[in-house]
Amino acid sequence: MAETWDTKILSFSVDDPGAAAKLFLLRAPSTSTGGGLTVLAAGAVQSAAVTNSLGVGGTTFTLTLLKYTNATTPAVYGTISNTIGGTAVGWGAGVPNSFTITTSGSTNYLSAGEWLVADYAEVNAGNPDNLTIYVHYLLGRGG
Repeated sequence: MAETWDTKILSFSVDDPGAAAKLFLLRAPSTSTGGGLTVLAAGAVQSAAVTNSLGVGGTTFTLTLLKYTNATTPAVYGTISNTIGGTAVGWGAGVPNSFTITTSGSTNYLSAGEWLVADYAEVNAGNPDNLTIYVHYLLGRGG
């Protein structure tokens, strides 16, 4: 098992998917190369504000972190975080929005071969502008 000082950080640059999408970010390593990982923290930040992102009828987007199976055709296996973004919160330029990671049981643990997926949803045709999703994790069980 990895120690807390062995935290890894990955960032993912996201172009506008154009519509609702599942963004496969990270696959837990096989048993022979680590055997799983624990998501400790995550968030997303925009380089520019999303125009008209707040209020009823605003254009924006949301993100939720999900766990997907290691099957040949991966399927949703659990929800790792809350949803961030949307018309109530919005996206400010350079302002990070942090996910709240669910740590009960093994919700934030990905077994070997399972996927960490960002569920991207548009609200009234909103779109990201130089969006970065960042994930703090460690190999093995922990956190």
